[in-house]
Amino acid sequence: MGPLLSGLAMTSVPPKSVANWLQQRSEHMSTLLRQVRLLNQTTNVIRKNLPEPLSMHCHAVNIDGDTLVVGCDSSTWAAKLRFQLPYVLSLLKDHRDLPSFCQIRVRVQPLDKGKVRSQNRRFFMSERVSTLITHAADNTIDPQLKAALHRLSQRAKSVRKY
Repeated sequence: MGPLLSGLAMTSVPPKSVANWLQQRSEHMSTLLRQVRLLNQTTNVIRKNLPEPLSMHCHAVNIDGDTLVVGCDSSTWAAKLRFQLPYVLSLLKDHRDLPSFCQIRVRVQPLDKGKVRSQNRRFFMSERVSTLITHAADNTIDPQLKAALHRLSQRAKSVRKY
């Protein structure tokens, strides 16, 4: 055992589960949990009162003093929400269990960043590469690999040329 690990091996304190950490009465953890509950509650109020397509693309992400920060999936939904801000602000002021917000800032904040990246990627393949892949497919014995290579080579034909 190395010198760094030897000190760790001598301690016999059992590890705590995440549930124990969350239930523990620490001021920092309870502040975070209160903030999460408040953001969830604010998100629920916003989603219940906005029109259906818009409501599912907005969520409360932060409270900065008297400013609520609302995240939207895309810039399109953020623009649509900005038109609704006076209504949302008056709506939130009617809820006594929420803090009184003086303003709302809208941020574009995709929920699933991996999904957004894959949609923006474009696949480009030259005719030469497509021909090489087709040749490799024709000379492959394995039927599954052969089919996959043929599908891949067809991608060059479906890509629009600009």
